[in-house]
Amino acid sequence: MNKLAVIALALAAALSAAAAQAHSPATAPAARAAAAPTWKPLTPGTTWNWQLDGRAVNSAVLDGSANPKKMLDIDLDATPATTIAALKAKGIYVVCYTEVGSYNMDRADAAEFRKVPGLIGKQMDGFDREYWVDVRKTDALMPIMTARLDKAQAKGCDGVEPDLDDSFNQGVDKTGFDLTMEDSLYYLQLLVDAAHARGMSMGLKNGPEMAPYAAVFADWALNEECNQWGECGNYKEFIKRNKAVFQVEYRSNGTRVKDFCPADNKSNFDGLLKDASEALHALPRDACRNG
Repeated sequence: MNKLAVIALALAAALSAAAAQAHSPATAPAARAAAAPTWKPLTPGTTWNWQLDGRAVNSAVLDGSANPKKMLDIDLDATPATTIAALKAKGIYVVCYTEVGSYNMDRADAAEFRKVPGLIGKQMDGFDREYWVDVRKTDALMPIMTARLDKAQAKGCDGVEPDLDDSFNQGVDKTGFDLTMEDSLYYLQLLVDAAHARGMSMGLKNGPEMAPYAAVFADWALNEECNQWGECGNYKEFIKRNKAVFQVEYRSNGTRVKDFCPADNKSNFDGLLKDASEALHALPRDACRNG
């Protein structure tokens, strides 16, 4: 299916739930997959945490929660399979983080990116060992990404957080590539389908402009600072479809719980207040609801 077809399907479904139901299995791959999912859904009202600091995984907050729906988002490469198995044994849904829109010199598969002419773009602001990639080169990127998904499956991850899936909104001056939202949505659809084929869920990471369309095929959303930037309304399509929206605001910007939790709760988002995007420690963590 080409990019225009993906966009057309997503737009039609986002505009009307009735229209979404009217798509036949022959024309809607997302609907086909949803008919008999082998992955576990993540729904609103999930107690969760996000830890990407390279330290030993800390599940204390989730261990102490009485909510049966629990999710922990941790790094794919930094977390051993034994840790993931131990978390799952406690009833915790494990989401594994990896970058899908960048070349990270510190990832084990970094050499694979360098083999593809024109794949690597400009250096990311503030990250001297990470560079944007041309997400239009899906023939080159998908073998790299499916190998990562194979690793996630082998480790036992329940889902995958695809960071930097929204690189189109950075602009050509920052990335080196003239990307469109259509490019990003098409790439994300391929990634979600590949995750589903391996029995894992995959969400939309940020990309609020993509949210009304991605909600058709992505399984949940993780957003940073939509309250700060007035972009939270774009995620309502996920909630309409009973798909969780995990939302984070940061103390580093002067934000307090009272500044955004009432809005998150009203929207049925699962909101957290964390220190800063560059300091995603397990603690401190303040939840808007469900502990």
